[in-house]
Amino acid sequence: MKSLKSLKLNTIANFAGLGYSTIISIAVLPFYIQYLGAEAFGLVGFFTTLQAWMQLFDMGMSPIFSRQAAQVRGQNINFLALKKLLRSLELIFLTVALIVALSICGGSSWIANHWLNIKSLALPEVAICISLMGAMIGLRFFSTLYRSGILGMEKQIELNIASSILVTLKFIGALLLLIFVTQNFLYFFMYQFFIGIIELIVLATLCYRFIPSSENAEIRIFWDILKPLLPFVGGIAFSAIIWVLLTQLDKMILSNVLPLSQYGYFTLVVVIATGVNQVSSPISQAILPRMTYLLSQGKEQDMLILYKKSTQFMAVIMLPLTGMIALFSTELLFAWTDNNEAAEWGGPILFWFSLGNGILAISAFQYYLQYAYGQLKMHVIYSSISAIIQIPIIVYVAFEYGALGVALVWFALRGVAFLIWTPIVHNKFAPGIHWSWLSRDIAPILISTITSLLFINKISINFSEMPRMEVFGILISIGIVIISINILISSACRQILISAIQKSKK
Repeated sequence: MKSLKSLKLNTIANFAGLGYSTIISIAVLPFYIQYLGAEAFGLVGFFTTLQAWMQLFDMGMSPIFSRQAAQVRGQNINFLALKKLLRSLELIFLTVALIVALSICGGSSWIANHWLNIKSLALPEVAICISLMGAMIGLRFFSTLYRSGILGMEKQIELNIASSILVTLKFIGALLLLIFVTQNFLYFFMYQFFIGIIELIVLATLCYRFIPSSENAEIRIFWDILKPLLPFVGGIAFSAIIWVLLTQLDKMILSNVLPLSQYGYFTLVVVIATGVNQVSSPISQAILPRMTYLLSQGKEQDMLILYKKSTQFMAVIMLPLTGMIALFSTELLFAWTDNNEAAEWGGPILFWFSLGNGILAISAFQYYLQYAYGQLKMHVIYSSISAIIQIPIIVYVAFEYGALGVALVWFALRGVAFLIWTPIVHNKFAPGIHWSWLSRDIAPILISTITSLLFINKISINFSEMPRMEVFGILISIGIVIISINILISSACRQILISAIQKSKK
């Protein structure tokens, strides 16, 4: 009972932390465009892309640290070994962070002069900003190690409190800088670099605090601790490299193809589309350590029950969100930015990216099974086949058809992967579960969502003559109604709702 309660609290904390971060970013980003200008805002998008590429160098190390933390916590032994693992990974992360940061700094002038399609910004200042990006990427890369350890120890309430404070400093602090001090984009990136230092210190302090070992580990690499983990690390590392190529290659190419101002608009589309996946992260962050924990105690059936219920929770939230964003993509962009050019340019692109990311959020569950069992051979095979097929397609479409072509291909590839690969993984790790998972945990909620959206689409709503806040209010209200219907459709959600009502009557 205590274990279930902590899972619920962690999930709630993750949703609260993510909700706060999402609201802050949604509220602040349009002001960034207003004060920085579309072209300088394009630099923010380029920084986001560079940061995503940094996942290439993680090599599966932070996920394995999170998994080991969850296992050690489940067995309640060997915390000193966990601290030795952390020491080893710190030295590896420090080396990689320095190499990458120095490489970006060294290539900053070339990137500013030859890669980015800049029209009006001063190139020397852009080069300095790119150097700052390199330093920030190194800092945030290091921070992911400590963040993964905190997640593995299931101290997610504390992590979300700290993350919310840091998000406030990143977004609200930067906005206040732009409003009251300077609108020079160079100072904006200098401020973000300073916050990156604070973030690293805070997360490192929390991570060490939550490892309950009074013994200290030397500052060196403990190969006896690392070697047994290398096969699992290799699987995650290979998959991570392929995943970055599949999800970020198009964005890197478009940073060269598109004028930097249009890349700023594209960044807005990516923020919203990526937000679809971010909504799924509280559930995955909560269930991954718990699935690993349950398996470490031999409770496979309990793990599968958690897996199926979590799928329903994901579908209840993700399917309406995905559908709403797709159906009203242009209206949403205009209400958010008050920029008709950005809305008209980005609306059709957001439509397909949103649907693709919605499919991705559900299809990710097959990976959670493999991760929990610590067997990623099938995922490596899948990633290899995906790379061979998808990367040439993405490169060709990005250069020939631009952002809209990339969005269409992204949606199509995610749909095909879900239909073909998910049943194969289920047959391996949970034989007999796939059709009940599909027909009972997903299909009823999908049908409910589609029916509701088709009904809404028949209603003529003239958003063009409404104030922006009214548009937001209507869209949020529609989303709440559809989610409420889905809660009644979902057996897992109904059970929680009935239990809550019964408790309130006592």
